[in-house]
Amino acid sequence: MKLKILIAVYNDWSSLDVLLGEIKNNLQSTIWKDYEVYIVNDASTIEIPVEIKKKTKIINLFNNIGSQGALSIGLKYIQKNDNDLTHLLIMDSDGEDKPQDITRLLDKCKKEENKIIFAKRKKRKESIIFRALHFIYKKIFKILIGKELDFGNFSCLSKANLNKIVNINNLQTHYSASILRSKIPFNKIDCEKGFRIEGSSKLNFWKHFAHALMSLSVFVDLIAIKFFFISVIGIVLCIISAVIIFLMKFYYSQMLLGLTSNILLSLAIILIVLFLISLFSLIIFLNNKNQSYSSSNKSIDHLIESVDKL
Repeated sequence: MKLKILIAVYNDWSSLDVLLGEIKNNLQSTIWKDYEVYIVNDASTIEIPVEIKKKTKIINLFNNIGSQGALSIGLKYIQKNDNDLTHLLIMDSDGEDKPQDITRLLDKCKKEENKIIFAKRKKRKESIIFRALHFIYKKIFKILIGKELDFGNFSCLSKANLNKIVNINNLQTHYSASILRSKIPFNKIDCEKGFRIEGSSKLNFWKHFAHALMSLSVFVDLIAIKFFFISVIGIVLCIISAVIIFLMKFYYSQMLLGLTSNILLSLAIILIVLFLISLFSLIIFLNNKNQSYSSSNKSIDHLIESVDKL
């Protein structure tokens, strides 16, 4: 079997060098020992070590576009140029995706060829504050989308599924969310999050926040249509309330004296706000539906500066 491993890297070459050694140690005595590593160099400012150039195929990008965009380019490049691939493994370079879990993912994928296999975080090692914020994000995602997103980039897929996902819209926005949206069959296995090999994460709070928003943006049309219907229900309730208040003025004039105008004015403001929300939600929904799905098929050649082969 010919396994390919895809890793997006920005400057984290020392961690990657250690990771490559650990990958080799974990695969050399398995059926997956025949593998190649593709590195998407996301316009790093640190020169690539010679040792890594000798071990991997490197796709150099002109500009830094972030890990999700880099992964999507790597996926499309491999799908277009690598003909002997049977399985593809995607992981991060920092060590938080544990090499010890690679064979578990691959063996599961071999048994379930029609499914993409993701690593589900069984236990996280971040601070209490981060875990609390992540918990809130997951609940918001579940409420808005109706599904759970409890997995990231660490995954394995067959050649057949690679041919499918390169055509997914928003793949470059958020890999795991776009798979969830695509309805391509997938499964998950529990994996503990590892420790970073070197240094601290390059993702600060705001980058994590942006990453969370990007996952929601993949479902923007579904969120918009929910807000539209909620706003319409609110508009109907405001109109009913206004009619009731207006009628009550004639039967309970003493009780509502001086309050009717204020209440009706407040309902009118709420009504206008809800109308605007419903209008913008409908526009967002229709605009998203009218977008051409051909954007996912655009050439990536203009984004790649060079490819360093073994």
